[in-house]
Amino acid sequence: MRNKSSPSAPAIFCASILYIMLENIIEYTFKNKELLNQAITHSSYFNEKKDIRQSENEKLEYLGDAILNSVITILLYKKFKDKDEGFLSNARSCLVKRETLTEVAKAIDLPQHMFYGNGDQNVPEDSKVLSNMVEALIGAIYLDGGLRKTTKVIKNLFAPYFSLERLTEKNPKNLLQEYSQRRWNLLPKYKFTRKTKGGFTVIVYIGKDLKAKGMGKSKKEAEQQAARLLLQDLTETDSV
Repeated sequence: MRNKSSPSAPAIFCASILYIMLENIIEYTFKNKELLNQAITHSSYFNEKKDIRQSENEKLEYLGDAILNSVITILLYKKFKDKDEGFLSNARSCLVKRETLTEVAKAIDLPQHMFYGNGDQNVPEDSKVLSNMVEALIGAIYLDGGLRKTTKVIKNLFAPYFSLERLTEKNPKNLLQEYSQRRWNLLPKYKFTRKTKGGFTVIVYIGKDLKAKGMGKSKKEAEQQAARLLLQDLTETDSV
């Protein structure tokens, strides 16, 4: 974990090195370093330090989520002019889903450049922390440099994921439905359980005995995760 206590000269120097390293990776230099600091400082960091300051990370995440969806939509529309709305919608879902954003975070070595309360090595693999931090970073870039520069950064970060093979991955809900109908002639059923500060929780059922729980920032994302987890369990059982 990156330790940042009082604003001493060594601490400021270490933070500056982190900023420069991350800026080099994403190929964007912040004019306002405080925006970068806010983007890469998770709220848990202040909680652990019992710091009275409020984290701006979640507000930047909110902004970055909207910017990312808009920019990805435009990039897909321009790149795949011959494709229909169904393809574009599924492709966008593939690019902005938590798993892809987590891959992006790891590709730019974000865990080693962020301030996290429990230490970057303790960020759970299946948590939303890394994907949320990518969105916060995008929000900070937008505020610092505007839409054109943000679009350039997003285009570079997501270029490896724009292949047709990647973008034509089937929605896990569709895959689960096909599997369930083929094997039991049953349709999966989704039950919304609750909304929390972090998003939504949904349980998917097949019959009475098969179920899985999914979480996400939207009901759609939670349903997709639930379907993905249940499908994974079913296929692993088949292979035994």
